[in-house]
Amino acid sequence: MRCVHGFVQGASRCAGLVGAGRSEVMRAIFGLDPITSGSVYLNGLEVHIRNTRDAINHGIAMVNEDRRTCSSSFFCCLLICTIQTAYFRFSLLRFHYEISSFYAILRLAIKGRKEVFRMNEQEKTTMNIIEPEGLSSCGADSGTWCGQALTRVLIGMTLTGLTLNVLCLNYILPAIGMVFLLVGLRALRRENAGFKGGYVIAILRTFYITVWMILDTTIYADVLTGTTAAVVLTLFNLVIVLAQVVCLWSGLKALRQKAGFEAKCGAAAALIVWNVVLCALGVMNWSGWIVFGIIMIVLYIIIMRRLFALAGELDNAGCTITPVPVRVKDWQLVLSLAVLLAAGMACGYAFGGSYPMEWTPLDNSAQAEVQSTKAKLLELGFPEAVLNDLSAEDIASCEGATQILSRTEDKPVTNGREVTTQTGENSYRIDTVYDAKELRLTGVAVRVKQTDGTERWIIFHHFLWTQPMNYCGTEAVQLWPSGQSDWWPDGDATGRVLCGRDGQTLTAAYHSLGMQDTFTTDFFGNSQSSSNLTGAFSMPRGSENQRGYVCLPIQIAQEDTYVNSWVNYTHQNTWAQYPARTARDSMWSSSAFKTIQFALQFDATEGRMLY
Repeated sequence: MRCVHGFVQGASRCAGLVGAGRSEVMRAIFGLDPITSGSVYLNGLEVHIRNTRDAINHGIAMVNEDRRTCSSSFFCCLLICTIQTAYFRFSLLRFHYEISSFYAILRLAIKGRKEVFRMNEQEKTTMNIIEPEGLSSCGADSGTWCGQALTRVLIGMTLTGLTLNVLCLNYILPAIGMVFLLVGLRALRRENAGFKGGYVIAILRTFYITVWMILDTTIYADVLTGTTAAVVLTLFNLVIVLAQVVCLWSGLKALRQKAGFEAKCGAAAALIVWNVVLCALGVMNWSGWIVFGIIMIVLYIIIMRRLFALAGELDNAGCTITPVPVRVKDWQLVLSLAVLLAAGMACGYAFGGSYPMEWTPLDNSAQAEVQSTKAKLLELGFPEAVLNDLSAEDIASCEGATQILSRTEDKPVTNGREVTTQTGENSYRIDTVYDAKELRLTGVAVRVKQTDGTERWIIFHHFLWTQPMNYCGTEAVQLWPSGQSDWWPDGDATGRVLCGRDGQTLTAAYHSLGMQDTFTTDFFGNSQSSSNLTGAFSMPRGSENQRGYVCLPIQIAQEDTYVNSWVNYTHQNTWAQYPARTARDSMWSSSAFKTIQFALQFDATEGRMLY
């Protein structure tokens, strides 16, 4: 027997029938059997119940315990809506259930379970509502239907399996999915060992995903890329994912057995096989037919639909889960995780968005030893602003200079603004206007006669911010190309960066300066690789007059050599990017960065600028 909407407190307390069993008394109270002797009292007043209509008129209703044999959709809808958690939360059937039960409540003139909880004692007395003693055992406050918890688990598994590389959904959906998994398995953890093991794994995966989501707000997310630790973490993640699917399979089998079904779950077993195949393909770095990928997606959809149907079957069978006393409610747990994640990500953006640099006050005492070389370079036309930033070692490398070629150009870093000009009666011209060109790029080529009589060229690429940086994150300077068939590097690249702060000039070495391999893929899937000299650095916040240079000695062919030395300067405009990437790795692939190009092109044989 199930008491619908809580009207009967107990047969012995509501009826004055003597000499009858409990089941006969209850059937008589609801008008299912005629009362041959005794009396029924409701709120101290004797009532006469000859049939179910009389019971309904007094506000008493009953639905049969065995809902599985109930053929009336009316009573099924009424019972499903009565128990607070027993409906499909993410289905259109919910609307049908609520409408049907609402109509039944109005017709029967009785209060629903939710409304009963909100009523005070005076309202319950006025409506003749007496809650049964055993109602809490089948309501949402203790034992709850398993369908809601299972649905959360399955939604979580579906979301964690999605990898949509658009709008950061490949990060957002798995994070939301882990919350669903954690909350769903938290409610099921007392049912059997399978769900308990899945809950422990859900805690580990939640911690793992939370740490990586916070780490992705810093530039250190790729530190482990290509290392042994990265391989170990990847394998660990694959193992716990497979273990969680196995735990789901074990838990569902035990739950089906509890509900009176056969203790097997083919859909969960198929999900294990599907994950094993997917993990094997990932380990092998397999890339094959797109048809196979489509087949895998279709199979995943079929498996998950069957698992969702299984959750509905268990719910319809009246399967409830063991109540779990908790100090922290589900919404409090979710809110705590969200606050922790938000705080961690805020700290990541605030303190992990730039390279650690060793800034020291500029010491020009060493340049006293190269004053003669410096004077010779100035005489040949070396730009003085650039020459003052060179280290003593780089100035000394220019000893024996015979010729200097240079070029300077101011470049805008912002996108500017559009200005519309009317050129005719119905014609207009739209121009992009830059109020300031913040970045000054200078290229200098020095021809040096060496002691053995041969000649070589030394190339300097210098940058100077004429306006303060709008954001100090990561910066990169890349020389492209670093060498061709008729000229090539002749030694290691050198350089440094400088800035002003608190009235003094600071200097530091590049965070990294060396050859970087770059891989690009065209529309047809053809991959190309190139190796270019790249320097990465960060400027301190609150600094000004930021500048720096790269020095690269080159060797050239003796006849008709044209040197085309391009520099790509990449500036980070904002912190708003996820995952966080550096200027060195995102020169052309992120809206958070702006790349400015500049070229030093000259005829090395004749010693003249080309452009």
